[in-house]
Amino acid sequence: MFEIPSMTEQGPVTILFIMAIPKSDLDVFKGMKNGEEFTCKMSDAVQRFFPHVYKRMDMEKFKLCDENGYPAITSVIRKPYLMVHDKLVVGCGDSVFLNDPITGQGCNLSSFCAEQLYETLIEWKHSKWDGEMGESYWKRTKQYVKEITEWTNAMTGPLPEHVVQLLMQGAQDQDKANEIAQWFADPTTAFEAFFSRMNV
Repeated sequence: MFEIPSMTEQGPVTILFIMAIPKSDLDVFKGMKNGEEFTCKMSDAVQRFFPHVYKRMDMEKFKLCDENGYPAITSVIRKPYLMVHDKLVVGCGDSVFLNDPITGQGCNLSSFCAEQLYETLIEWKHSKWDGEMGESYWKRTKQYVKEITEWTNAMTGPLPEHVVQLLMQGAQDQDKANEIAQWFADPTTAFEAFFSRMNV
């Protein structure tokens, strides 16, 4: 769980951001019908799994500042195009590539895919926009999407030992720390750090 201080229209709040492995004991937020139900589930989850945080909570004030502010997101990767009544429909970003937010790659992925869609449309500007064009767009984005997704998924579980060692080195070595920080700006470097070095 991350505690994220934030400012809203109602004033300062703390966002409780929980990441749960699907179907684990902490995966309790599916099917919420209203803010009150969510508040009860969140209170129970924090009390059970994060008692040190629960001790600091004022339960008389604990509630949502926005009754619609309780999304539960399940990561999913979809093919970014389909044909509907002979019309091509394409998607970018979270509409088709919904990654776990732990690596903060939503904007990187969306902007990359938007750029690749633009390049595809320019390439196909004198051709029929059909499933073949959609497949061309998918081929342009697939490798990048795969690498970001695999890195993100790896970050939600126990880290590989060589990555733990890299992080420990980063605590002592500024150059190594800069290299690790670069993972978030260029996630292909994170994929390489997590997986290419494992195969050496």
